Amino acid sequence: MTELDRKIAPTIKPFSRLIIPQPIHATLDNGIPLTIIDHDNDDVTLLSIIWSGGIAESSNPIIATLAALAMREGTSEHNGAEIAEILEYNGAQLSIQPSSHFSRLDLKVVNSRLVHILPTIVEIFSSPTYPEHEFNVLRENQARSIEIEREKVDYLAANAMNRLIMGENHPLAFEPTPDNIRTISRDEVVAFWKKVFCAKPIHIYLAGHITSEIKDLVNSHIGSINFAYSAISPIEIPFTAADEHNLLVHRPDSLQCAIRLAIPTIGRNHPDYTALRMLVMALGGYFGSRLMLNLREDKGYTYGVHAYLLGYREGGVMMISTQCDNSYTQALIAETRQEIERLASGDFTAEEIERLRFNAMSQLASMLDTPFSIIDYYRNQLLSNTPVDYFYQQQDAIEALSSSRLASLAQYLPISNLYTTIAG
Repeated sequence: MTELDRKIAPTIKPFSRLIIPQPIHATLDNGIPLTIIDHDNDDVTLLSIIWSGGIAESSNPIIATLAALAMREGTSEHNGAEIAEILEYNGAQLSIQPSSHFSRLDLKVVNSRLVHILPTIVEIFSSPTYPEHEFNVLRENQARSIEIEREKVDYLAANAMNRLIMGENHPLAFEPTPDNIRTISRDEVVAFWKKVFCAKPIHIYLAGHITSEIKDLVNSHIGSINFAYSAISPIEIPFTAADEHNLLVHRPDSLQCAIRLAIPTIGRNHPDYTALRMLVMALGGYFGSRLMLNLREDKGYTYGVHAYLLGYREGGVMMISTQCDNSYTQALIAETRQEIERLASGDFTAEEIERLRFNAMSQLASMLDTPFSIIDYYRNQLLSNTPVDYFYQQQDAIEALSSSRLASLAQYLPISNLYTTIAG
């Protein structure tokens, strides 16, 4: 065996062209589309079911949350304790939660136990009883959780920014309070369940070692359901940013400030959106980014800062989030503004572009690590409205990186349209 010389750094090689596996498409007996990523090295199954209707389609986001959480507290066949025991005994992980415009159930379980647990999973979403006592406990837990969150500066800054860039009355900017959570009735939650979870079309995704037996099992239990309603149409209201660009949420007892900076920008349907993600990554999307090198490594203003591009169906937003000591707040914001303005200068060095390219390709390659991460890419075509060739669009944008290309993209991040919220 050749002895490894740890004084010599390993050779760095460029990525070759990445290929994402294509899914298998099928249809259940009741017409529900099924998307499958089969990987016979993993004797584990991820079952993901997605319904139309989420936070934006609810008058209060906590209604959608409670509809998901309270499902597992009782069904027509089992009470909450029995459901919890079934999940634990079979070593299953179950998550049910809403997103902006969808509600999603995820189940992870070893293949041999799926046959034992799938009937209970179907009960949970098709015949929940929403028992009164358990519902009241969950509702109170949500109210108290919000009470705690409203004491955190990061939560306050994020909510304030949502109101600025989305619009004060936008469904996705709704800020629940403990009082309005406590007024939510069980009937409102049941009505949301009927509107969302009793409707089709729904979409099912399977990833792992998906045998013919597993496909037949899913078809026999879910393909036989007669969904009573048609899926609701998503409520997609375009963002309307406020005239006021700065908002301060006073928290005089806080030792730190939470800061959000945002610029409304192009959405996912714009041809430059994917390339703009690369510019935002260069700004603050990884440890070697400009904001990290300036604000953390050089100035020592913060432990971390992150910039990211959000592609809502309603519009695109470049967001920056960080926290710092109260005394550094204004200096940090000034430096961040300068870094945004500097993007248009095109002063990207060859070393910086290469570092950015390797980081972006590494993130893309990590998507191929497991069948679960691969199926997540295909789920996002529905959840986030990403293009069918989004994986290859990202590679093309990475390969085309240059200082002039990055500088040209800065036009989508005008400093005159910068919004700032501070909580502290």
